[in-house]
Amino acid sequence: MSDSPKPTFSRPALGWFVVLDGGIAALSVLALHDGAYRAAREIGPLPEQKQLRTLLVGTIGLHVLEASLARRMASRRGLASEVVGRWRRQTFAVGFPSLLKLRKVPALASVS
Repeated sequence: MSDSPKPTFSRPALGWFVVLDGGIAALSVLALHDGAYRAAREIGPLPEQKQLRTLLVGTIGLHVLEASLARRMASRRGLASEVVGRWRRQTFAVGFPSLLKLRKVPALASVS
């Protein structure tokens, strides 16, 4: 009986995309759109808009760093370049849940 090949790419649950990307989208709107920020501020307290912009820039920077780490991790596992690219793009979009999935992907071959 032959072993079935291990998957080389998988996605985190849809909920991660909804929660994390939805939060980043909301942060982006509040940080960059004055009208939306003022309207939300009438509903409840918010940090200053400048602080939200700083948080947004930090979030983008963190996702770039995570995507770079995903590229490195996937390459070290000997995955094909198109699969490495998929991991990099997915990790940029959703962040750490993608890295957690990637950690479970075994190396395909001994890579030096």
